[in-house]
This record gives sequence, structure tokens and C-alpha cells, in this order.
Amino acid sequence: MIKNYFKIAWRSLWKHKAYSFINIVGLSIGLTACLIVATVVFDELSYDHQWKKANDIYRVISISNNVNSEQPMPVSFAGLGPVLKTNFPEVADYCRMSVSKERLQLGNLKQGVAFQQLIAESSVWNVLDFNIIKGNPQKYVKGYVNLVITKKIQQQYFAGQNPIGKLIYTQPEFGKPQPCLITGVIDHIPQNSHLRADFISIVEYRASDNHLPQKGEGYSFYPQYILLKPGTSATTFTAKVNQWYAKQPGAKDANYSFHFQPIKDVYLRSDFNGVQAVHGSIKNVYIFAGVAALLLVIACINFINLTISRVFNRSKETGIRKVLGAEKFQLIIRFLSESLIFFILSFALAILLYPLFIKPVETFLDHQLVLNLYNGSFLIIAIGCVFGVSFLTGLYPAWYLSRPKPIVILRNKLASDVQLNVLKKGLVIGQFVISVTIIMATIIVHNQLGYMNNKDLGFDKNNLLNISFTDWAESGAAFKQAVKKIPGVQNVSIANWAPTEGSGSMSREVSVPGQKGKIEVFFIEGDADLPATLGFKLKQGRMLNPALATDAMNSDSAMSGTSAATKAERLAWPLLATNYTASLLGMKVNKTVADIDGVPVGIIEDFNSESLHNKLKPTFIQAISDSKYGNMLVRIKPGYEKTALTGISAAYKSFYPEKTFDYNWSGDQIDNQYKAEFKLQRLFTCFSLLIIFLACLGLFGLVSFTAEQRVKEIGIRKVLGASVSNIITLISKDYLALVMISVVIASPIAWYAMNKWLQDFAYRISIQWWVFALTGILALLIAFATVSFQSVKAALANPVKSLRSE
Repeated sequence: MIKNYFKIAWRSLWKHKAYSFINIVGLSIGLTACLIVATVVFDELSYDHQWKKANDIYRVISISNNVNSEQPMPVSFAGLGPVLKTNFPEVADYCRMSVSKERLQLGNLKQGVAFQQLIAESSVWNVLDFNIIKGNPQKYVKGYVNLVITKKIQQQYFAGQNPIGKLIYTQPEFGKPQPCLITGVIDHIPQNSHLRADFISIVEYRASDNHLPQKGEGYSFYPQYILLKPGTSATTFTAKVNQWYAKQPGAKDANYSFHFQPIKDVYLRSDFNGVQAVHGSIKNVYIFAGVAALLLVIACINFINLTISRVFNRSKETGIRKVLGAEKFQLIIRFLSESLIFFILSFALAILLYPLFIKPVETFLDHQLVLNLYNGSFLIIAIGCVFGVSFLTGLYPAWYLSRPKPIVILRNKLASDVQLNVLKKGLVIGQFVISVTIIMATIIVHNQLGYMNNKDLGFDKNNLLNISFTDWAESGAAFKQAVKKIPGVQNVSIANWAPTEGSGSMSREVSVPGQKGKIEVFFIEGDADLPATLGFKLKQGRMLNPALATDAMNSDSAMSGTSAATKAERLAWPLLATNYTASLLGMKVNKTVADIDGVPVGIIEDFNSESLHNKLKPTFIQAISDSKYGNMLVRIKPGYEKTALTGISAAYKSFYPEKTFDYNWSGDQIDNQYKAEFKLQRLFTCFSLLIIFLACLGLFGLVSFTAEQRVKEIGIRKVLGASVSNIITLISKDYLALVMISVVIASPIAWYAMNKWLQDFAYRISIQWWVFALTGILALLIAFATVSFQSVKAALANPVKSLRSE
């Protein structure tokens, strides 16, 4: 019986090719897009779940109780981990580890090879689990950095060799090359981890890093992780640790509290600017999952609408089957089998399309997806979901088609079914509500990105070359002068800060007049040419002047407090303050201010030292004369970029032949801060086109069936003198009215959702009325173009053919 149902269903599909084509194309596109987006979502959700002890691993987050404006930091006192293990039985182990760039002297390349390294101490083997292939990396060899390379590096650089025991050297940007001993080979470091790297550097920490800071003592911060014993409540442990630390001798000076973040949450629920290179966003996961669901919903709506639209064509079939004794349950199975065939064919086509699109998606995301459709569990889940969606989608049409009694069919009462018309209109409205909402979101994202690109940052980001942080040694001043002489170079500055590298070179807690508590004030160190190189705008006073010896003092008397200089000498430090800083602290030019070791000689217009996600920070510019370490910022005349870059590269190789000329354009670095938003814009654009296409595909099918059902009416109207425009208006007006209703419903939904999204930006656009008007016009035009194609065809048809049997 079931076999017979599928055979009849297949014949029905083959007979109505246009109907079948529209359904299969719509479902295939919806399923393909859904599978691809689901792959991304599942991969994002899988980060750091693969560790065997993942449920008990926590990253330490520090929260300052002194500074009002300071955000939580994913670092903590260097000695916190060792002290917690000693004092709390709940702690099984700890590990200080982080990811950074490193250049190794491998192969025949003089400049070395750049890698991502996971720097960790030997306890990493107790916290994380890696598949060790060769060597005994758990045994630390003193006197060296112990390197544990991956199988990929071994195959690429040590093919046919045993790398264990080999000595290689780092090629640092500053300092001497450091010997590293290869002690092991592991299979790989998982891609779906925020600790993603190419190899592991096992290091040994100093004894001074293994205790908490005492009163009046300086301290260092490191990223570190705590492994709790199974069954330990993280909430109870957190409260216990904070109560304990508050009683420690140095707690008043270094007044912090601690939070323990599950390692499974680190990738998706971390927003620490510039600290964590590999991170995602749980909001984006929700967006992707929602869009995938909407794509599938629209494809399913098309199927339901097109199926129930054929109720009039299928009514005689249903009536005859009922007269011959078919039960309602049998008819439902009959129509469900047809639905299942549609979904099986569409899913098969989606599986064929999947590998064609998954690779470009990985390129778009800049990393390989660990989970994909070809993982056994994922494929089984996908098949189960397809069968489930097939059943749920086909159930209502099957029930509806099996519902009429033979007497109703014979009396032709189906045409007056109000419920059917209401459902069809509701589904069309639902489709276009989704489509219009996505279009509005795309326009708003585009406008916000345009605003960020065009906003005045307070300095000129264009034609600004940033040579990466390095040790300039004793040749820094000479190299700077050589660069200045290169044609096309306007200004040059060496600084310990560059755009996109945080709020400043260092920070200090400062009291605000008339307010309780303190705020964090940032200092940007560089030579006196820095303001001119960046293009700061003077508001009051004067700029720093490289010709004045007092404006470029020796860094030994820096404001870090370690100077042997007297307080009077330190108060002579010339500074530039931003307008926001001066207003906040009540500063005036050439007037000293409490807690600030220096005198502002000028006030400049505010500038955004960080991305526009973050508000302005109180900032000072401080000039020093001997910037031996830092970035070199080079202002180049427009049109001379290529010439100047060639000259700078040649000069760099002349002065520093053993170093790699590593540079970036500051404009590109600033734009990269919004990489996630640009990707979101492209995804929204792609999804909006897909969703509109699916919605229009369904609308096209509905109009085709409408024209087919009203063919005789149209013929009579033409005979009675109706024009082509009259016929088009007759068929189109109802659908265009539904689209207008969709725009009205979608507008507040889009406004609310995108307002929520814009809250992530300290500097953002306001959503204008024209966004909704433009989207409404676009939706109407797209719908009208879709409807008109079939309407014109019906209007131009010869009425003789449709009325021949009358």
C-alpha cells in the first residue's frame, strides 16, 4: 500500500512539472542555506567543548574595585593560580597560558616563519588534553623554552627526520634570539578553540611570579586558567575566593575581585578589546540560527501555499477516492507521501550543492570548520530534521486535502472556503514580513558601517603607515631621519602606541574633582612628532615641539613612578590633553593637576583611540626623546604610497638586515576592527537576496494558480472590453495589498531588533523614517514585478481558448 502511494505521488509530481519545479527549487535553496548556516552555528557552539575536563576549567577574570570606568579583564595576578591551589582544596590545578605570534628560524628562510604559539607552563598537560605522537613533552627540560610542534609542522619542516631534541631559535622583533628545544610532537591543536595555535611553547615562571602582591609592591597580570575538582560549585567557589582575597595584606592597594568564566563560554561570551584574538559572538550565533530558520520557514510556506492552492485541482481525486471507500487517514498518508518525496528530492539536491558552498564559507570565515555535514552525528541530525520538517509541513495540506466530503465536492462548495483564503493570505504576509525585516536590517547595517567609515576620528587614518612594534636599538633616530628624507614622506614618529592598539601605552588611576572613586586615565607615549604625524587638531595652547628639549624628555623619568627624578622635575613633564580629558578633570593649559605628573601645554580635539564600539577615554599625549621600542608611524603624501613604501623597505633592510619588514596601513587596521560587522553586512545582503527570491518564487507560483483558476473570468472580462492594465490590476491588487500589510508589520519589528543591535556601538546612527519607506517601495516593486509577469501573460492570452467549451 505504502509503495503504491509513493508511486502515485511520483506520477503526480512528474505530471505537474511547473508546480514540482517551483517547490523543489525553493526547498532545495532553503535546505542548502539552512545546512550551511547550521554548520557554522554548530561549529561556533562547539568551541572548547572537546577538552575532557572542559566542565571544570575556568578562566580567571579580574574586576577593579577602585576604578569606576575600568572593564573586567581576562587576566589576573601572576601568582593567583599557585596561591589558589595552595589555599583551596577545590583547585585541582592551574595554568598560565595565552596565544601570541612568534617567528621561528625554520627552513631556508632568513626572515624566519611566523606562527601562532600557545605559551603555557608545564601544568597545561594536566588541564588540557592533547594527542601526543612523539617525545615526552610532559617532562620539562630546564634552560630552554620547550617546543611541542604539531604533526603538520613536522611534515612540512622536518620531513623524514626525528625533530625531538633539535634546537631552533626564535626571531623576535626585539631582544636576542632565544633557543628552543623540541621535546614533543602532537597531532594538532583544535581549530575550534580560542587557544588555536600552531605549536606550544612550554615556559617556566620565576619564583617571584608565584605569590600575590604585598602592600606597596608592584605586580604583573597574566591570563590564567583554574581546574576545579569535579562537583565543585563555581558560584560558591567564587564567593569564597573573593571573601578570602579581601582579607589579604595587599588587597587594599590592589583592590580586585575575581570571576571564573567557564572555558566553554570564553569564545562566544568575551568582549575584551585587543586581548583575545580568537573570539566569536553569541549574538551572531543567534542571528545566524534565526536566519537559517527563516529561510527554511519561507521555503516551507511556499510548499504549503502551493499545495493548498491546488485543492481545487485535487478535489475530484479526493472525492472519487472517498466514494470508492478511502478513509481519511489513508488520504492523509497519500498526500504526506507526496510531501516526503518533495523533501527527499530537495534534500538530495541540497547535499550535492553543500560542498560547492561550504569551502567559500570557510574562506569567508577565515578558518576551517571542524564540524560539517559529513560528520556522522550531524548528518543523522540533518536527516532527522528533514523528515520532521517534511511531516510537519505536509501535515496541514494533507489534512486539508483529505477533509472535504464527496457531496461538497459535487456541489462545488470549495470555492467559498474562507478559511483557505485567510490561511493563504496569512502565509504570504508572513513571508514578506520576514523578507522586509531582513531588507531593513541590511540597510541599517550598511548605514552604520558607512557612518563608522566616514566619522571624523580626530586624526587622519589615511596614508598612515604603521611599521610594527620592534626594538630600534641605537639606530632608531638615524633610521627615522633616513625615512624622513624619502620622497613622499611628510612626517615620522616612533611611539609605544598605534591606532587600534588599545587606549594608550599605559594607564593610571586618577581622582576626579567632586566625584567619589577614581577613573582610569590613559597615556600615549611617543616622540614629539607624534601629534603632527597623526594629524591631531589643536583646540587650546600649543602642540608638542620636537625643537624644544623640554618637550621630549628622557623616558627614565616617565610617569610610571619608578623614576629617581624629584617630584618638581616630574611635574615639568609637558603633556597634550584631549578636550574630553580637560573637561572631565577641570584642566587648564599650563596648570598642574593633582595625580598627574605633568603639565598640559595644549588641549587637542577629542580623537577615538579605540573602535567606535567604545566611548572616549580620558587620554594624554606624552613625548619622550629616546623611543628605543615602539611602532613607527609614517605620514605619506597622497599618490606617493608605492614610491615611499619601496624606499622605506629598502632603508629598513639597510638598517636592520636581520629583521622582517612588518607593516600595515592604519586605515586598513581601523577598518579591520569592524570585520565582524562587515561580514554581517555581506551575510545580511546574501540572506536578504535569498529570502526575497524564495518569497517571490512562492508568489509567482500562487499568481500562476490564481490566473489558472480565473482563466475563464479573465476571458469573459476581455470579451466585455477589459484592457490589459485592467486585468493586471485585477490579479495584482490583492497581493500588493498583502505586501503593504507586511511592511506595516515588519517596520516595528525591524526597528526594535536593530535598535538592540546598535546598542553595541558607543557611536551610532539613529534609524530614520526613510529606511522603512524605501524598504516598502522596494518590496512593492519586487512583488509587482513578480506578479506582473504572470498577470501580463494571463491578460494577453486569447479568450477564445479559455471560453471554447462555454
